[in-house]
Amino acid sequence: MKNVLVAFILMFALILLCACDGNISSYSATLLITTSNGDSASMQFHTFRGTRSFKLKTSDVGDRAIDFKASLAEGEMNVYISVDGEKELLVTVKGGESYNEAIALDEKYNNEKTISIILESEDKSVDGSFKFEYN
Repeated sequence: MKNVLVAFILMFALILLCACDGNISSYSATLLITTSNGDSASMQFHTFRGTRSFKLKTSDVGDRAIDFKASLAEGEMNVYISVDGEKELLVTVKGGESYNEAIALDEKYNNEKTISIILESEDKSVDGSFKFEYN
């Protein structure tokens, strides 16, 4: 009976580990507001330090792009795209900069219906606003 219980616990742990997508959010923030709805996501904050990921989905086929709007008063935020645990830097937003553009993705993303966007700050970032739409 004890062996069956141990085997059940090990199988349950294995299932939980396999269910993770590899993108873990770990952060400290003040006045943080996030949204995530299918093909769009946004994050606004007063202060932020750490990593936050968003999963975006689309049903379209063909060339892929991300409509990207961002502004940051102080600090530096790296924006990554991730598929299957592999992340690639899209853009770095530095304090005082703002963006409003469509970022065309490489051909390797053309058949990807689900991607993750990862926002990462090494040090404290202040007064940030980030919006994404996956097309």
